[in-house]
Amino acid sequence: MDQASTSQNQIVVGYWAIRSYAEPIRLTLHYTKTPFTDKLYMQGEGPEYSREDWLNFPNLPYLFDGDFKITQSKAILYYLGRKFNLMGKNLNEEARVMMLCEEAHDLRSNLNTVCYGPGAESDEARAKFVATTLTVSMEKFDNYFGKCTTKFAVGDEPTVADFQVYAYIDSCLLLDGGHALLDKYANVKQYLKKISEIPEIKDYIVQSHAQLPINNKVAKFGGKVINKP
Repeated sequence: MDQASTSQNQIVVGYWAIRSYAEPIRLTLHYTKTPFTDKLYMQGEGPEYSREDWLNFPNLPYLFDGDFKITQSKAILYYLGRKFNLMGKNLNEEARVMMLCEEAHDLRSNLNTVCYGPGAESDEARAKFVATTLTVSMEKFDNYFGKCTTKFAVGDEPTVADFQVYAYIDSCLLLDGGHALLDKYANVKQYLKKISEIPEIKDYIVQSHAQLPINNKVAKFGGKVINKP
């Protein structure tokens, strides 16, 4: 995790010390080999779960790029996508990039509803999410990748859609303890493997991505690091 001082890096990303909505942003910056300060905020311990550490900021995540400051995870991701030419090569490709990002974001939002909601401690609630919401999304993505004729989700080079789709499906699959669901969707499985092996980000995924919890401490599930089977 890059923790250099802000005086040495132009870009600063601020978010909780978790994956969640900032992880596609981090993956994008690592892929582009962009030096940045990864400002991690820590939520207090229970039962209060204080958020005092970030109250001076309007929202998390945020991105500072020199004098330019922005919040909202998708706005940040699309800004970086255009800055680094990772939004596709034409208007049609850009529309597909945004479509995939929105689809993945909906899935991640549904994951939050389960993990932060009542009953998330129960195996039944998590199993229901896997059997319904996650299964429906996996079918959509599997069909898309099955018809895709390019190396990555949109084109033969990675786009920000790849990092968002990868990060959010990867988090959701942690609720499927044995990864039996992933084995049913060969196209998604192959796609996730391909993204995880991109040379520019594979070390980060092993050394930092996998060492962060998917949710904050207050969550009923995912507030601690979960090791894949």
